Amino acid sequence: MRRCLVLAILPLLAACARQPVTAFADRTPVFKVEDFYNGHSRGYGFFFDRNGNVVKQFTADENGTWDGTTLRLHEHYLFSDGKTQDRDWTFTRDAQGTWIGRTPDVVGVTRGITSGNAYRMHYVFNLKSSGSDHTLTFDDWQWMVAPKIMMNRAWGTKFGIEFGEIEATFIHD
Repeated sequence: MRRCLVLAILPLLAACARQPVTAFADRTPVFKVEDFYNGHSRGYGFFFDRNGNVVKQFTADENGTWDGTTLRLHEHYLFSDGKTQDRDWTFTRDAQGTWIGRTPDVVGVTRGITSGNAYRMHYVFNLKSSGSDHTLTFDDWQWMVAPKIMMNRAWGTKFGIEFGEIEATFIHD
């Protein structure tokens, strides 16, 4: 019984074991959310299942506007199966510097922190708009790897078990 309990808890511990965003505090170029997402970016990425198999490929066009207080971001995805998806986000920063994001597909809000070249968000995403009946918790990381180039990696979990992963590269015009 103990062995089964330990095996059941291991995926939960693994999901919590990722390094903190502050581990990137001294890395450059510095990730400024309001700068990277202000204007147009083009992304190229893949969805992987829990076994690491490519499930879908996509391209994304993201157009954002920053007015000094609110960041509005429109995302348009084109998937390898020909389907498309659009999403509109609104982001603001609270007094502690946490980015708070809202979009209809997110349950509640996203909370994101920047440190050095990294930006890390946590949120619960309702996949019903994607044709699935799942709600996943995402640990979503973004890193500036060069001026105007950002890498994105996000892990989706349900009940602490990894469901899949998204990897993408975005290039800001």
